[in-house]
Amino acid sequence: MLVIGDLHGDYYKLKRILEESEIAKIIDKEDELEIEIINEEIYIVFIGDYIDWRGEDIENPLNLEYKDIVKGTSKIVNLVSKLIDKRKNVFTLVGNHEEMMFKALKILDNIDIKDFNEILEKASKNPYSVMRELIQKGILEYFMIFYNWYSQGGMNTIRSFDNDIRNLLKSVSNDKLFKNLLLFVYFELEDGSRIVISHSFPDDIDCIDRIIQQRIQNDDVGLILWSRKIWGIDAFNGSRTEPLQENQIIDILDKNKIKHYIVGHTRINLEPKPFQYLNGRVINVDNHGVPHSQPLFVKNLNVKSYKSMEFKNL
Repeated sequence: MLVIGDLHGDYYKLKRILEESEIAKIIDKEDELEIEIINEEIYIVFIGDYIDWRGEDIENPLNLEYKDIVKGTSKIVNLVSKLIDKRKNVFTLVGNHEEMMFKALKILDNIDIKDFNEILEKASKNPYSVMRELIQKGILEYFMIFYNWYSQGGMNTIRSFDNDIRNLLKSVSNDKLFKNLLLFVYFELEDGSRIVISHSFPDDIDCIDRIIQQRIQNDDVGLILWSRKIWGIDAFNGSRTEPLQENQIIDILDKNKIKHYIVGHTRINLEPKPFQYLNGRVINVDNHGVPHSQPLFVKNLNVKSYKSMEFKNL
């Protein structure tokens, strides 16, 4: 099993991983990307956060300028969509940045794109200059949601799609990556144990029971996408907080026969390898911003079955 962490627009990292892992050969052409599948059997799990490059260090073997390297997000979407189309056993989890984007784009259900682009251009120079207009149009709340995403990498995501939000909307509606997003996936092994993979490790550990039972509640989506308490970080303001107790974590994993719980979402350090916690019971694969970092290989798996839940873009 190959688990690929948060990419955040780092296309050349993805290309390198797939080629080094002998999963596929990627051929970049001027107007099109071709993919030649080498290994069709190995399970590939993407942990989410494909989008929203925020200026972190990324792999740039061709020494491309910003106007070209920023296109990495759209190239990731294209490549992963082709991977889904050409081979089986590809699992694409949703990340909190995809959720932010989906919510942000809902503003376009309430305003014409031309008018929106004009407001965004003015707001990019001075966000406060558009407040009165937003209130008059009744879209202030929508715009604040949009601008939160836009300022956390969304600007580069739009620029990746030729700086045209209509192209991004078309991709969200049509590309297989976005149409096949999962909230979680877990694998049942022949020995009775499980490997569970989601974007983050839930702050409320009872959520793990509900994942295994596939009885997810509405509030669980936020827990699965945003939680950071296991790392001693508040999910929303980034401040330090009391971490989950290790014995609680081990108890819930043992209760559900979970051999490994694999997550992303929070970069722990600048090491190029996944971070092993509690002797590998929990593994963090988020090493975005670390060029030439490695994915996670879980070897010698005898998978009996797997279960997943579709992410619903509400």
